[in-house]
Amino acid sequence: MEIAKKCRGLPLALVVVAGVLATIEHDICVWEEFAESFTLTMVSGADQCKKSLELSFEHLPYHLKECLLYFAAFREDEKIGAKKLMCLWIAEGFVEIIEGEKSEDVAEKYLMDLIGRNLVMVGKNRSIGGVKTCYIHDLIFEFCKGKAKEKKFLQVLRGYDELSTFNEPPNLPRLSICSSGKDFMKSKLFCPCLSTLLFFDATPGYNKLKLLNISFLFCIYKHLKVLNLEGINLMLKELPAEVESLLCLRYLALRASEMEFIPPSIAKLSHLETFSLNSDETVSLPDSIWNMKKLRHVHVENGVVIPFSSNDNVVENLSNLDTLSTLELYLDKEGENLLRRIPNVRQLKILNCGKQNRVCCNMSRLECLESLGLGDYGFLGSREHVELSFPTNLKKLCLYRLGLPCRKMSLIEQLPNLEVLKLREEAMDGQRWELMEGGFPKLKVLTLEYERIEKWIEADPDSYDYFPCLQRLKLFGIFNLKMMPACLGSTPTLETIQVAHCGYGVKSLVWKIEEAQEDNYGDVNLKIIIID
Repeated sequence: MEIAKKCRGLPLALVVVAGVLATIEHDICVWEEFAESFTLTMVSGADQCKKSLELSFEHLPYHLKECLLYFAAFREDEKIGAKKLMCLWIAEGFVEIIEGEKSEDVAEKYLMDLIGRNLVMVGKNRSIGGVKTCYIHDLIFEFCKGKAKEKKFLQVLRGYDELSTFNEPPNLPRLSICSSGKDFMKSKLFCPCLSTLLFFDATPGYNKLKLLNISFLFCIYKHLKVLNLEGINLMLKELPAEVESLLCLRYLALRASEMEFIPPSIAKLSHLETFSLNSDETVSLPDSIWNMKKLRHVHVENGVVIPFSSNDNVVENLSNLDTLSTLELYLDKEGENLLRRIPNVRQLKILNCGKQNRVCCNMSRLECLESLGLGDYGFLGSREHVELSFPTNLKKLCLYRLGLPCRKMSLIEQLPNLEVLKLREEAMDGQRWELMEGGFPKLKVLTLEYERIEKWIEADPDSYDYFPCLQRLKLFGIFNLKMMPACLGSTPTLETIQVAHCGYGVKSLVWKIEEAQEDNYGDVNLKIIIID
């Protein structure tokens, strides 16, 4: 009660202090000692919140202090991708290396710890569990920004005024800039010991810079471990060879809308763990990529081609690769052989996977794979031959224009751990989808978008062994559907059905499901969302 009174009803102070109390020993003496140390004598609410933040910060383990202060590197109120944030923490060396555990899993524990202490808030959750985006309160942001500067952990510069008047300390480790690219170049900042440079463009649109303008980065900042230039649209068709001089680099993120090639010299970045490129083109990676043993995350927005090399000088596989998107790869025998060389990948997205109306690939050997996306933007219609095998650990599957015959949906229905299934733009081929009994044992989320299906029914209408865990159903752009599974009316876990831009007949089917739910369970919590 005494601690609550000292918070004086301030919401942020209450939740932050609650976060501290949740992590200390539940003993009356310990709590009394905490209450004595928690003396808020300031008058203003902002000062009281700052005092509670100071107290909470001091109770953090050292590694969590670094992780929290890193939020100051981003823009205020920004919803930060959790995966991106954790990759940055790992590259910075904040995440402890624990034998038998993936660094990403350890980093996720750190994030959940900060969330549990009410210092970080969840923006959006992932469909298969975990956090997709996160952010911090504006007062916590200001606290982190000031504390990071005080401890010489990170310098944040916003706008040309701060850039032009900044006196660079000789041993500045990290710099975050939010300004126009033009002002950044004019400032001619010189911080030779810099290990982290994050740039966010404050101007509307993309600030296009030539190679000549950024070459100084690679000449001056040779100790960089983290380089994020996603805020600048670099006018480059090929990654500059000068990048190879950044031998300490672990994290590289760029935006270059015209980039098509990555030179073989990228393999000289032997410590690189994360490579992210936002390009409007399909990007070709060199053979030497197979020599980058520490590479864990590769993300190329519009598609990346990885050669299958038979060169004896390359390693057998990329055993540390955890995430790969978006890979352009025919799913045939050669494509299957390439996938075997990334045996531990957990998230994989493949596009343009069909070849001559055929998709044949055994992916069951990718035993760590949890999330898979397959799409073929250039295809629409029926395929002559589709033979796919999926790993049993798969939790999320997104199919786009795959043309999988409805009669072969049992390949997916029998996956024992599948929780999320999204079928988009004729991912299925056919008008009748008959559910197999006992299928989808763990499916929680099902999305159908622009599918031509007319009859969606159970194999045995008298059986209740369908969708035992389904929580959310989304129908988008479905016009021809005349029959839906009656079992949906007796699925107790069903929480939401969302219908968007569908025909009136589809809406009628959904209303019948709602009526059946009411008949079976009375006052149910099923929520129907109709968007016209």
